[in-house]
Amino acid sequence: MGGVDIAPAVGTGREISERLMDRGVLVKDTHGSTIRIAPPLVISREDLDWGLTQLRAVLGL
Repeated sequence: MGGVDIAPAVGTGREISERLMDRGVLVKDTHGSTIRIAPPLVISREDLDWGLTQLRAVLGL
């Protein structure tokens, strides 16, 4: 499990969580500016890269 703090200028944890959900990535906001990410223990490199690409796109990176 990992957490990512979101800069207020980008959005709230809830907003980022909803944007990721629209792209097929499920994360949990944690009451404010942090999202919790809990990938499976046996995730392929391709799936991990895809998820990180989705996160970068949502954050505008």
